[in-house]
Formats: sequence, structure tokens, C-alpha cells
Amino acid sequence: MTRTRARFLIPSSERKLAGGSRLFSFSEAQGERATNRFPSLVEPREEVVTAFLHAVNGAGHGKEVLRLHGAALKEACSTNLKLRTAPTTPVIEREGGPLFQVLKSEPLKPKAKQRMRDDVLVVCPLFGLLGVRDMVPEYRCPIGAQIPEFGSVHAWWKERLPPLLERLCRGRRVFTFLPARLQALWDAPSSPKEVVGFAFERKGASGKIHPESAGSGRLSGEVLRHMLDNGIDDPRDLEGFETSEGHRFHSRREEASGLQRLLWRR
Repeated sequence: MTRTRARFLIPSSERKLAGGSRLFSFSEAQGERATNRFPSLVEPREEVVTAFLHAVNGAGHGKEVLRLHGAALKEACSTNLKLRTAPTTPVIEREGGPLFQVLKSEPLKPKAKQRMRDDVLVVCPLFGLLGVRDMVPEYRCPIGAQIPEFGSVHAWWKERLPPLLERLCRGRRVFTFLPARLQALWDAPSSPKEVVGFAFERKGASGKIHPESAGSGRLSGEVLRHMLDNGIDDPRDLEGFETSEGHRFHSRREEASGLQRLLWRR
């Protein structure tokens, strides 16, 4: 039987970790394939970053674009002001959200680490699509940021990412850990063999089913790490897996978009 290779789509996190190396600035990293996996995105990134920085630090629209107030707004604007020249570090090191914390909780096996480099794609509100080893600065940008006189960052990438994702995922089984807003950037995929998403639930004392929204990032990280460590490409091979909180495979449903949703329940 021919193996169907997988791709994994994960979201960048709101929390970014500080630090990095000054060997490459973000602008310099864009010109090197080793530090920018997707050179076709250099020009659209430059356009959106220019508009973003002008709005936040030039035209005084930081509060509107970043959706922050007070000290948090001041800190985010200061961080973004240095975006082009700030120290850079690989995406996997820059991201600090729960999914990434699980991936970095202990070293991956060598084959799993290579698989992460090859097959994990990070969907980012500001930069579009990133490989885990791409060099990026610290920055702050919410999903779907609205830039005056430019428009929605979400709409910008929705016009430009699908052709690249279609090429990267052609004939693959795509496992997506994206929230609905980022998944909508590629809402009608035609080239993958299959698209598989995840949802986590818990059954309350009354028998009512509740979505595990607050902890879904950490749970997604556990599933992804298990898949990378064990070379899993087929969702059927996940049916014996249990999360740290006791979620086990419960059912599988097909949504109107064609996405196959694996439900995990505890």
C-alpha cells in the first residue's frame, strides 16, 4: 500500500518570546533560502509589513490595529517599531503559545525533528506562511488586524496563500490545528488527498458535552508531538492515543467543507 505523506498546519501564537541573534535581521533573512523557506512571499510580506508598521508607529493607529490599551499597547508598539532590525530566531523558538510549549517541552527524536522541519507549516497573521526554522523577530499582530487605508491582513493573505498551500499539499493528507479564522484562509482546498482537523470535548456531570476551548492549544500540541515522534500519517493510528487529561478518540465527522473532524472526548 502506498503511504500518503502528511502535512501539518499550525497557527502562530499570540505570545512571542524575546531575544535572538543579530546575525540576520528580518529583512536580511528574507533573502536567504536557509532562513526563509518561502521566497515567493517576500514581496507580499514586504507590502503588508510596510503598511502595518506605518499604521502602528507612523500614522498613530496602534490602538485600532493592535486592539490593545495602556501599557500593553505602548509595549507592543515599541516592539513592532524594531521589527525590521531586531534580533531574529527560528519560528519554533520565537513562539511561546501552549502548542509550541508542548513541542519544546523536551527534545524531539531526530526523525521527528526532521519531519517537523519538512512537514509542519506555521500560518501567521502578519507573515503569511512560515517554516519552523525561518528566522523572525519579536512582533505583535492580532489575527485579522485591520489596517487603515490598506484593509484586512486576513483578506490580504486569503488572496495569496491558497496557491502556495495547494502546491505544498498536493496529494498529501493535511492535518490542520488551525482555528476557524485561520483555516478560512484556505477554505476550499482541492489538492490534498484529505484534510483532517481536531476538536476536544469533555462530558460534564450532567451529561452535557462541553468544548475544550481554553486548553485546546496544549492538547493539539500533545497530538502533534505524538504524531511526529511516531511517524503517524494516518488518522486511524491515533485511535489508541490518550491526552494527558484523558481525552480519547470518540468519533469522526465530515463537515460541509469536506474537512474530516476527529472528536476527542474525556
